[in-house]
Amino acid sequence: MKLVKIQIAFSYVDMSNNYFDGPIPDELMQFKALNALNLSHNAILSHIPASVGNLKNLESMDFSNNSLNGEIPRDLSSLYFLEYLNLSFNHLAGEIPLGTQIQSFDADSFKGNQRLCGPPLTNKCGVDGTQGMPPPASETPLSQNESSVDWSFLTWNERLYRFIPRLDFMYEQHEGKSLINSTTNNFVVNGYCRGHQRSLLLHLKTNLIFNNEKSSKLVHWNQSDDDCCQWHAVTCKDGYVTVLDLSQESISGGLNDTSALFSLQYLQNLNLAFNGFGSVIPQELHKLQNLRYLNLSNAGFEGQVPKEISHLKRLVTLDLSSSFNSHHTLKLENPNIAMLVQNLTNITELYLDGVAISASGEEWGRPLSLLEGLRVLSMSSCNLSGPIDSSLAKLQSLTVLKLSRNKLSSIVPNSFANFSNLTTLQLSNSGLNGSFPQDIFQIHTLKVLDISNNKYLHGSLPDFLRHLCIHSLDLHNTNFSGQLPDATSHLKQLSTIDLSYCQFNGTLPTSMTELTQLVYLDLSSNYFTGPLPSFNMSKNLKFLSVSLNHLSGDLPSNHFEGLVNLVSIDLGFNSFNGNIPSSLLKLPYLRELKLPSNQLSGLLVEFGNASSPVLEILDLGRNNVHGYIPVSLFNLRTLRVIKLSSNKLNGTIQLDVIRRLSNLTTLGLSHNNLSIDVSFRDDHGLSTFPEMRSVLLASCKLRAMPSFLRNQSKLVSLDLSNNEIRGSIPNWIWQLESLISLNLSKNSLTNFEESFWNLSSNLFIVDLSSNQLQGPISFIPKYASYLDYSNNKLSSTIPPDIGNYLPFICQLFLSNNSFNGEIHESFCNASSLRLLDLSHNNFDGIIPKCFLALSNSLRMLNFGGNKLRGNIPDTISPNSCALRYLDLNDNILDGIIPKSLVNCNKLQVLNLGNNVLTDKFPCFLSNISTLRVMVLRSNKLHGSIECPNNTGNWEMLHIVDLASNNLSGTIPGSLLTSWKAMMRNEDKLGPEFGHLFFEVSDNFQYMTLKILLAHMNKYLAMKLLKLVANVSHDVLDQGFADVNSMDPARFQDSVMIINKGQQMKLVKIQTAFTYVDMSNNYLEGTIPDELMQFKALNALNLSHNAFVGHIPPYVGNLKNLESMDLSNNSLSGEIPQELSSLYFLEYLNLSFNHLVGKIPTGTQIQSFDADSFKGNDGLYGAPLTNNCGNYETQQSPPPTSETPHSHNESSIDWSFLSMELGFIFGFGVFVVPILCWKKLRLWYSKHVDEMLYRFIPQLDYVYEQHEGKRYRTLRWKY
Repeated sequence: MKLVKIQIAFSYVDMSNNYFDGPIPDELMQFKALNALNLSHNAILSHIPASVGNLKNLESMDFSNNSLNGEIPRDLSSLYFLEYLNLSFNHLAGEIPLGTQIQSFDADSFKGNQRLCGPPLTNKCGVDGTQGMPPPASETPLSQNESSVDWSFLTWNERLYRFIPRLDFMYEQHEGKSLINSTTNNFVVNGYCRGHQRSLLLHLKTNLIFNNEKSSKLVHWNQSDDDCCQWHAVTCKDGYVTVLDLSQESISGGLNDTSALFSLQYLQNLNLAFNGFGSVIPQELHKLQNLRYLNLSNAGFEGQVPKEISHLKRLVTLDLSSSFNSHHTLKLENPNIAMLVQNLTNITELYLDGVAISASGEEWGRPLSLLEGLRVLSMSSCNLSGPIDSSLAKLQSLTVLKLSRNKLSSIVPNSFANFSNLTTLQLSNSGLNGSFPQDIFQIHTLKVLDISNNKYLHGSLPDFLRHLCIHSLDLHNTNFSGQLPDATSHLKQLSTIDLSYCQFNGTLPTSMTELTQLVYLDLSSNYFTGPLPSFNMSKNLKFLSVSLNHLSGDLPSNHFEGLVNLVSIDLGFNSFNGNIPSSLLKLPYLRELKLPSNQLSGLLVEFGNASSPVLEILDLGRNNVHGYIPVSLFNLRTLRVIKLSSNKLNGTIQLDVIRRLSNLTTLGLSHNNLSIDVSFRDDHGLSTFPEMRSVLLASCKLRAMPSFLRNQSKLVSLDLSNNEIRGSIPNWIWQLESLISLNLSKNSLTNFEESFWNLSSNLFIVDLSSNQLQGPISFIPKYASYLDYSNNKLSSTIPPDIGNYLPFICQLFLSNNSFNGEIHESFCNASSLRLLDLSHNNFDGIIPKCFLALSNSLRMLNFGGNKLRGNIPDTISPNSCALRYLDLNDNILDGIIPKSLVNCNKLQVLNLGNNVLTDKFPCFLSNISTLRVMVLRSNKLHGSIECPNNTGNWEMLHIVDLASNNLSGTIPGSLLTSWKAMMRNEDKLGPEFGHLFFEVSDNFQYMTLKILLAHMNKYLAMKLLKLVANVSHDVLDQGFADVNSMDPARFQDSVMIINKGQQMKLVKIQTAFTYVDMSNNYLEGTIPDELMQFKALNALNLSHNAFVGHIPPYVGNLKNLESMDLSNNSLSGEIPQELSSLYFLEYLNLSFNHLVGKIPTGTQIQSFDADSFKGNDGLYGAPLTNNCGNYETQQSPPPTSETPHSHNESSIDWSFLSMELGFIFGFGVFVVPILCWKKLRLWYSKHVDEMLYRFIPQLDYVYEQHEGKRYRTLRWKY
């Protein structure tokens, strides 16, 4: 492999292919940062040190071709980052330890150790853990106390050495046996190679271009050395070269057709892997007709695979694979795969990973199905299409099947369960769908199953049979669901299980405690509930994560006792309570302790000598931990990340205490009751501050910016929000080249130290909201994706070309300022824009039509609270609208509600209130099934709200505000029954609780660097990767997790409603809040019984209408009602007793109706004052002052038929009538009798105004409210 950019953290030791002998030094096992170790092809003796378990970061280890003996130490199975292992050709003995990491490797990693047994080797171990009947240690030919010499051969070699001067002794490795005798210094010589074979090899070397400094084989081929069979990488038989291994020789340049390589006719094994040829595969390979093993993997070959390879009929193993990130790509198009394998009838292992095949399921499946002896088929990242062909079922010898990272778009065939020899099945990231066959889990030989990253693949786990061999199970990021079966405990060899980002639910079975071989367990991001079972029997456990679930209960300290190998534990984002388990802090190898976003409480204990000496990450953020932060915390010198934000910690901290922690990169103390003192002097006698990546000190009572930050050139994230910082924003902030995220919101900053417009800054996320910044916008970061200037005192017009400065902007907030002028069309040049909030400014003019062109990407648009005028554009095309939130409230918009809004089929909030829209009720919006909030109040909507031709349902609608319009007629029951969300039963409200979020990006997840990059512009993602190239991913993930507090991928906003008699702002819209307001209209008739089925209703306002009849007795169904206003109608009858059963009712207004009788007794009703019932002449009883006796004897209510303003009669505003019509009917002889004679007055009010309306065209009816009564009144037309 080529390290394109040498990482500071990458540690590598390679001493292979030398003549080192003796034991492996223990000092080597102290290289805890080591990533790769290669001691192969030496003469190293003795055991593998047990302390190998110290190499926690090791990813690759090669001890092959030495003379190691003894058993493989069990500690080797604890290296859970290990991806490559080779212990072949040694003298190791005993049973291979059980463990995910070890048994994930195939048998080649252990071959050539005759006394080694157990999986993945086919030979079974005896009762005592040894293979069959091995010879006693004293009789083994390579016992530690005996020579490694073939004695029968040695005498003859000595005679040849004495009498033939051209012969000499050579050091040699063969089949893992060192021909160096470590006790007698005797050596063995193999047979002499034939002269022409030597000439061919020398000619081959001459024509190859390779790096002498990196070469470990070719560089030793010497013309003066006659016996080529003794050369590195060469093996002979009868003097002919049969094996040539030129792997990892840094060869560059191609192989031409005249290369001497193709004259080595006896070659059976050719290995050119891991080089950089940079050319096509030579066609002349077909001349090597004796080839059985051909390995060209990662050799740098590119272009079309030649058809001549198909002529190598004796091939048993063919490896043309390349790594996932290889720059060189082989193609298999012409010939295609069918032509390649048609003659390879002896093939048993076929590796084509990374070869571009681009074939359909039938095109690649059927040719392969003819290779009945095939045992290994590895075709990951081949651009294969599906579906998986059924003919593959013929491959009954398969032991390994790898088809990951393809585009199969297929179900997994049931026939795969018939592969009775299968040990490894890897189908990850291949677009699989449908239901996964449960019988595959029950294959007795199966050891590794990886079907991860197939989002549309679903299924559940079976009741596992006993004695299964599965040791690695990876289902993460699939749609698997259901509960974990108790029979999971039958998987006794299970060492790795990853079920993260699935849909599993239920409690975790206590039987999981029986999984004693567990090394890696990840159940994060599911729906598990209940307590966490103990894993203290899993002594090998290294990694444990159950974050992002719904687990709860205490965390008993004994759950974690004895987990001496635990390296990382993540229990975050659950509901655990109680104290932090003290045993966790005592685990000797614990590096990562993550318990954020729970309900843990108690004090932080002192971090004494018993605390983990290697602790690197401590994350207790968003809990209820209180008290002081122990000073001993800052004595844990290995700490890299401290996150204690959002707790109840108090006290004062001198910030320079972090100088003790030279490895610290992340400090999070935000949102506590801490006072951070930054007024220290820069004393040069103290150690310098550590190189920080993330500093999070929000709400820490800072009065100034910490001065040490100006020198933090590698700072990535800085949050100083909600402090007491005043004055200017200093220039040095913009000079921090690595700074990506900056939050200075909620301070008292007034201006920039200097005025910048297009400052060269790498900031991606900037929040300067809620300060006192004044004047025009003077700073827009070039790469900004999130920019918030809201709640300041910024003024003037927006630059007309502002959109040209925002090529990557995703979310832009300029609300609550004093900007004026027009909203410029250049905003539409910001093609990445997902959210734009310009609300509560002084913008005027019209809404630019170009915003409709952005509707296919724009999710949230808020222009509310401005002075915009004109029509709302009506040109949204079908299937082109991604809007979730549209707020045009409180402007001067007129015209109609655009019909094309129906194309916004994901719209959740529509707020068009407080405009002058003139239209009918928009029935067409019922076709938007996702609509939750509809606010149309204070417009000029008119007509009925009946929707006779309605085809859709407002199934999710839970906030409806139609108040203060001119709507008339009755409320149709059919409309109400379509509002399904308001009918939710009490017991179904639970899952709906929480605030309404709007996804700015699709498939939002808890933010990590990987997820963030997936949602970013590609250019911006590459820019970000360059900026953080030298920052470890765990530090970045910790930093970006805190960016979630600004909701960069999710959005919440507010709506204004009238509730409990007061105007209120729902700052965060709750999904469970249900509200209906139809007040101040001309609605009439009775209150529909269907309205009383809204069991989820929280607030109901029907006031100031013309409703008649009784209050329905079913009002008792509204169990969740908190506010009800039925005032200023013509309701009659008694108040139903059921009203007193609404225990949550906090506001009630029944005033100015025609209600009669005694007010029901009940806690809720009689807790209201008399104003709730005034204007109902027939009501009596508490809280009214008139009692039953006095009222009945002194003031009987008039009969309904004689009330002066009965609901079925017209009424007149007399003062207005006499003023406007007096010049016509001013004759006192006519007017006075009408005013004085009651019967005549009633007749007049019923008939005369009708006559006037008919004969005087200048008159028209209007409706008015007066003292709670609704009147139809004649008015002069203007």
